[in-house]
Amino acid sequence: MHPLIVLVKTFLLFSILFMDAIAENKHITYDSTNASVLIPNKVDNIVTIGAVPVISSFIFALGKGDAITNALPNRFKNATPTSKLYGALAPNASKTTYLLDGMDAGVNVELLLKDNPQIIFTMDSSVAKSLRDKGLNVASLQWREEKDIKQIILFLGEVMGVQNKALEYNRYVDQKLFYIQSITHNILPKEKKKVLYFDYKTMTTPHLIVDWWIMRAGGISLSDSTRTIEKFTFSPEQIIVMNPDIIILSNPNDVEKLYKNRKFSTLKAIKNKKVYVSPHGMHLWAYRTAEQPLMVLWAAKTFYPEYFKNLDISDETKAFYEHFMEYKLSDHDLSAILQPLPTGAIK
Repeated sequence: MHPLIVLVKTFLLFSILFMDAIAENKHITYDSTNASVLIPNKVDNIVTIGAVPVISSFIFALGKGDAITNALPNRFKNATPTSKLYGALAPNASKTTYLLDGMDAGVNVELLLKDNPQIIFTMDSSVAKSLRDKGLNVASLQWREEKDIKQIILFLGEVMGVQNKALEYNRYVDQKLFYIQSITHNILPKEKKKVLYFDYKTMTTPHLIVDWWIMRAGGISLSDSTRTIEKFTFSPEQIIVMNPDIIILSNPNDVEKLYKNRKFSTLKAIKNKKVYVSPHGMHLWAYRTAEQPLMVLWAAKTFYPEYFKNLDISDETKAFYEHFMEYKLSDHDLSAILQPLPTGAIK
């Protein structure tokens, strides 16, 4: 196609979007993939697709959970405290998930077209493109690094009309990271803890973000912090060679299994009883979630309790949820988040 024709078509498309925005009192912004998104002056009907707890956690951190209208997907409904928090923080959520049965079965496009939400949020760029091609207003959220998380919270702040809350969240993250670094920089290299986070069943560290919070907490990540791919898989023999000082698991059911596995009996983490489970709120804190700054605080306290005697994780967690998510945790809620019990697999 002639370049001039392409230019004219692009101009016409933008003009249509702009005129539509003016006609319906909207403005245009751009998501993580630089795709245009129409933003109504009042946003009160949004849908999250795919990684619902992850995306929703950021919306909750901005105090705008009442705008979410989709249900929590079935695969998360037995995950506590995710299901309880979602029910409390998204009071207008319906029973509709817009997801077909099964993790990889896809999206119920027909139902989405029928309900026509103001904005759809997804972390899957291919899903975003597919839904856009069908005329739906979609924002694609993509992140791999710390700076991406900050950009996403600012984007969501603009979309939800709470830019100041987004800036406040980013300031909170900066303050907590600075506080931790001001203490861990005093830890001698020979004192640094070698840390391995993984899913025991698959022998996999599934996300790059794991290396980030381990290192931010002053630890040495054993899941190959120089890698560029999300997933890091290893063998039991490799774990023995790594010999971590501390092991953090994704599933509380696996702690006893790991301790009973005679193959790992020589590991420092096993001999010194230094096996822990990631806290789990709206999502696993170890993964991408608005609760990530809490994970760094928890990890620093777990790695170096002697250096962080004045850090109270319970108080920090309560304050975070009450201020950002506008939800007051009960003692039972707090215990369920910080000390997950062996109830069922975390997916």
